[in-house]
Amino acid sequence: MSDFQQYLDAYALSIAGQYQAALDLLDARPVVDALHHARQRAYALHHLGRVDEAYTDIEQAAHIAETERPLQRSVVYIDWAVMLMRDERFEEGFRLYHQALAHATDPEERAATLYNLGWTYLRRGHLDHALDALQEGHALTRGARQESLRWRGHLFRCALALHARACGQFDLALGRARQATRLAGDDRAGVYAWNVLATTLRLDGQTAAAREAQQRALNLAGDGAARDTEALYLALIDLGGPDAGAARDTLRRLAPLTAPYDAWRARLHLAQADLQAGQPDEALTVLSAALDANEPYVLLDEAPALTDLYDLGRAAGLPLPAPAARQPATLHVTARGAPTARLCGRPLPGVRPLALAAVAYLHHEGPATLDTLAGALLDLPAGDPRGPNRIRAALNDLHDLIGTDTLTRTRRRAVTLDPDWVVSTDLNLPGPDPFTDLYGEWVTQLGR
Repeated sequence: MSDFQQYLDAYALSIAGQYQAALDLLDARPVVDALHHARQRAYALHHLGRVDEAYTDIEQAAHIAETERPLQRSVVYIDWAVMLMRDERFEEGFRLYHQALAHATDPEERAATLYNLGWTYLRRGHLDHALDALQEGHALTRGARQESLRWRGHLFRCALALHARACGQFDLALGRARQATRLAGDDRAGVYAWNVLATTLRLDGQTAAAREAQQRALNLAGDGAARDTEALYLALIDLGGPDAGAARDTLRRLAPLTAPYDAWRARLHLAQADLQAGQPDEALTVLSAALDANEPYVLLDEAPALTDLYDLGRAAGLPLPAPAARQPATLHVTARGAPTARLCGRPLPGVRPLALAAVAYLHHEGPATLDTLAGALLDLPAGDPRGPNRIRAALNDLHDLIGTDTLTRTRRRAVTLDPDWVVSTDLNLPGPDPFTDLYGEWVTQLGR
């Protein structure tokens, strides 16, 4: 093992959720790089619940970065901010995230900062700010050659699924989560993907599928708090089945061992169980405490599953959120002028005009082969293989940008829009010529 290899190995263990193994490796080797040693020890210690030791190490790493290694400030601030947020020290965490973003020049560091900032905005209930940060970070990871940057792309897909879920866009959330499970590996990103899919299925009422997905997350989880967290989410699903009693016992045992964001889900469901058992006062006490804990995303996210408990709280005057209205996955294409798109009513930056033109054609003309689409949209000779290849690449890029591959389907060589999507365009409205950078037969006819 080279001198620095120990830190690469410890990082790989932590990414896989094996925090105790990472700590054991670091403690068994001499300190070669004091900053990396302290930073990685802090990360593992915090996940193992040894909080005071973790802060001692991360503060040491920050001091080294400030005085000797200024280019490392961003990555240290990110780790420190994550720890603070997990411990509900939100204002300190936001300050460090913004400091990290100000110092982040490397694409991976910037992506990591934007992910954590977006996730924190989401957790705090600031959905618009969250979407801005997550979309910017996701754009940095798309098509990246660097493996670590591509890995972060899986995290963005999961967080964007959580955002869609909070907005009531369950079809979009499920599509994103399923794509994340297919593309992520068996490491921490894979655990995250299966957890997001399982919880989305649970909140959508698909209990059996939710349990299967959450069992996958549990099987992939490492040790310590990571495994406790996934076991807690499995117990949340089992509350609605024949093992509800054992599930309640599991939730009571695990809630104190997991991060507040996860623990409050358990406490809220235990409160609903108290209500159903004829103990409304106990349920109301927990619900009031959940509001004081300031976990707005959890309260909003669990609203569809806690109808009785929230009705009780509202009757008592508590300001509880209503679940977001369910809405289908929608895509609106503005073709006239500069081509743009809106996904579920929000701007979708970075989409290729060719992809939007293909969607517009499929919406107005119906299913088509890649050859037909190429002839309709591109000024290339018939049979030129570049045409179908460009159409395929544009649609694949659109799916990657949206975070789900459900928008179009291909059957017997014909491409069609998925009927579960609601697609619209402005082609029937007056305005400038559409898709002026494309010169295929169909586009030319639209401009006449």
